[in-house]
Amino acid sequence: MTKQQTDQHQADATEAPVPPTPETIEPTAESATPAVAHIESSHRTNAVDSATAAAATKPSTPALSSTAPSTPAAPSTPAAPSTPAAPSTPQPPQKATIYDVADRAGVSYATVSRYLNGHPNVSAKTAARIDKAVKEIAYIPSTSARSLAQQRTHIIALIIHGASSDVLTDPNIAQIMASANERVTREGWQLVTMISDENIAANNIKQLVAGGFADGYLLYTLSKNDPLLSLLAERSLPAVVCGTGFNESIACPSVDVDNLTAMSGLVRYVLAPKGELRRRRPAYICGPLNMPGAPERLAAFVNVTSEMLPTSIDHPICYSADWRTTSGADAIREWHESGVLDDVDAVICANDTLAVGAIQELQRLGKNVPGDVAVSGFDNSSAATSITPQITTVDQHMDQRGLMMADVVIKAIGGERSPRVVHMPTDLVVRKSA
Repeated sequence: MTKQQTDQHQADATEAPVPPTPETIEPTAESATPAVAHIESSHRTNAVDSATAAAATKPSTPALSSTAPSTPAAPSTPAAPSTPAAPSTPQPPQKATIYDVADRAGVSYATVSRYLNGHPNVSAKTAARIDKAVKEIAYIPSTSARSLAQQRTHIIALIIHGASSDVLTDPNIAQIMASANERVTREGWQLVTMISDENIAANNIKQLVAGGFADGYLLYTLSKNDPLLSLLAERSLPAVVCGTGFNESIACPSVDVDNLTAMSGLVRYVLAPKGELRRRRPAYICGPLNMPGAPERLAAFVNVTSEMLPTSIDHPICYSADWRTTSGADAIREWHESGVLDDVDAVICANDTLAVGAIQELQRLGKNVPGDVAVSGFDNSSAATSITPQITTVDQHMDQRGLMMADVVIKAIGGERSPRVVHMPTDLVVRKSA
């Protein structure tokens, strides 16, 4: 081929028609190579022939693809910086289970379960191994699981039947609550206190009791006709009554004192402090006779005065509607206004709060206690030491009453029966008022 022919051939190749620019599709995350759209075949053939001829003489011209002309590669998108992995949170140690206890003790799951639920048929040796395993692996029994298995709530309810104002002012109730809570807490259970002061509250409490709200019930009531007594009896629930004078008249056990004996001893002391009769004209302020304890204490006063004093003497008796301080003061005022007080040298009261009111009114009237009139109470509550002179009284050990009540119920829940009447001890407490 001549030089002229070669130059002409190169010129023809240079002027060859340029195929249209193909459309491109944005690169996807899977590939940085652009996808090529469909191109007409005639353009593709011309491009191949022209590019082949040009490649023979111009090495600097890039060759085209045999299938489609390539377009400039889109710049690759830099990869997003990787987010550093969050530091792993240390996991708490796995809580020990009853199966772990069984493995450590070398006994079966059933044996551990029986022991933890209080069943008696586990030997002392096995029990010791289980106790050791429990401590070694720090096993904490599930309260909810135990309650479900035993069908227990681990709640003891103290129901106080009386006016809210009386609950706040009656020192005996506070002592019962405190000592009952001590015993229940020692057992690992919870004491819940409810006040039944109106019919609505009484009905609500009856529904709770009927629904199995608690495992056992401590009832503080001053009424022998309390409707909760029949409910507890009908359902044979673990229950105990705190109230004096119930004796054998109710279906569940009661924690009581021997009111007749205790008050008899007190009356004898007031009349003859050192074995020698010194006071011959006593009067008596009685509590409500429809409440337990009041009739027995009144009977003691009548019996002892009839025994020690001439029967011809009439001894004044005031029948109070309640046990409050104001009722004790009202009795003294009435006797003063009627002239009866002029012949009285001792006032024996059915409880300490009545005695406090009596002393306050006697002092207001200018009487010396015990010089002019001796005064005594009953209960040895905080009221007995709240006044000067402090009151001679009978200690019912109310600080132990709640503890004894709770103990009776806890034993009943465990299947142990108690006597129908659990008598608390009483002690004569001599102070300055008589």
